[in-house]
Amino acid sequence: MKTLHMNKIMAIAQVKTKAFMGKNCIIMPLFALGFTLLMRILYGKMANGGSSAESMNAYALSMGLVMNIGMCGIYCTSLLLAEEKEKKTLRVLMTSSVNGMEYFIGCILPVFAATVILNYVLMPVSGYIISGKNLVLYSVVTILSSLISCIIGMLLGIFAKNQVSAGTITTPVLLVLMMVPMFSNFIEILSTISKFFFTGILMDMIMDIAADKGSVLQAGSVVIMVVEAVLAVGLFVVCYRQNGFERD
Repeated sequence: MKTLHMNKIMAIAQVKTKAFMGKNCIIMPLFALGFTLLMRILYGKMANGGSSAESMNAYALSMGLVMNIGMCGIYCTSLLLAEEKEKKTLRVLMTSSVNGMEYFIGCILPVFAATVILNYVLMPVSGYIISGKNLVLYSVVTILSSLISCIIGMLLGIFAKNQVSAGTITTPVLLVLMMVPMFSNFIEILSTISKFFFTGILMDMIMDIAADKGSVLQAGSVVIMVVEAVLAVGLFVVCYRQNGFERD
């Protein structure tokens, strides 16, 4: 296993942070905040009582989380990698002493940190605050979901030639990861499929917390998320070693 050098990782992270603050990416966290607030207002008008209002706010939170994890974690990570390829700066890194894992960690750190922080900000925005032991579960699942989304974004970025194609490639994936959980309550087969998506596991957990269920997170769900994260990291490293970034 190659040694990780923190100075190289932080140098890459610093460059990525500046790029993330650009107009193409910074709008995504703002969009997630606005979307969550809009859902709170719309669902708030549908609430009939105290418990119903709480449930509606919880649903607004779950949708906001999925939107944030998808748009920030997946789209922004993919876009930043595609931008680097488009500007021909990635080839310099690949021929330098930076190894695949250093590049991977440095790339996802800024977006991952922003996504995780926003996951907590979305609670007061949605009007549904999670506390106690459920907050621990919330932290574990949202952090793991954010990590998986960033890894998926890196994988998609590998196959994007430029920023335009990055949007084209990520859109179908985003639609599947967001739409399947959102419509799982209406279509039975989607409910089954959703249990194998980290976004679906996240939404189910939020709604189980709102329903005050005794068990809000199954061990099998955590295993599924960990396996998804490990597989995605493995695929990324393999593609990096095979110079997959430069594929046409």
